[in-house]
Amino acid sequence: MLLDNLPLSPAKPRNQTGRKWIIASLLLLLPLSIGLYCYLPQYNNFSAMGEIVPVREIGVNGSVHFVYVREGVTRNRYEKFSVGRSYPEAHFTRVDASAKDDFDDMLDVEQVMKNDTIQHAIDSASELSNENGTEAEEETKLNALIEETANYYGNSIGLMLGIGLYEEERSEDFSRGGKLTIAGTGTLEEDDSVGSVGAIRDKLRTAEAAGADIFFVPRDKETFMYVGISNEEEARQTAEELHLHLRVEPVSSLEEAINYLKQLP
Repeated sequence: MLLDNLPLSPAKPRNQTGRKWIIASLLLLLPLSIGLYCYLPQYNNFSAMGEIVPVREIGVNGSVHFVYVREGVTRNRYEKFSVGRSYPEAHFTRVDASAKDDFDDMLDVEQVMKNDTIQHAIDSASELSNENGTEAEEETKLNALIEETANYYGNSIGLMLGIGLYEEERSEDFSRGGKLTIAGTGTLEEDDSVGSVGAIRDKLRTAEAAGADIFFVPRDKETFMYVGISNEEEARQTAEELHLHLRVEPVSSLEEAINYLKQLP
């Protein structure tokens, strides 16, 4: 059989075949590289603005508000990007891998501390208002408040809860019929003192954005026992730096806060 007249397929240049393999390899490596970049462990603490919450939302017939902020730990660049998209004003700080476990442990500890500060708020408000209930009534109130605040962590609710309970027991309205928006932060301790808390800057920014007129902070310049500046000093610096319109009012006890509100015109 003669094959002379059969058409011959042109030979593919070697460099063209090699180029296709390179392109194919790059196309395979690209999503892998993106995945590694996005999900490679890289831990960051973050803090962002939250909301001010009326004490009425937790079952207390008062006019004041407590403040919560958003805090947490991101484990990689993708989580950091997602948090940044949701909360553009979030502040991130690089930390090591143990930060996630440390944060989870802190939430467990703060749950216990929150229950304690709720108890102290009930006791302090009852004492100041001279409206002491029975032991059973106090326990019922404590359990109800623990349940109503289950979605909030930390013990910084104490001071504002105490003010709200005092309003409830004395039928007061420190907001003057809603003319004033009163917010704040601080624990309530067993000795009726207002204790230091965290995230002061973001709490002030949150209150300002919500239109708060007065913001209570712990008067802790002389008693602050942590690293850095006190709540009192940080609040004043933040208010000055950001030109906030709200009035920062440091207080050392629930009684001092209530006396301040009583004398408002």
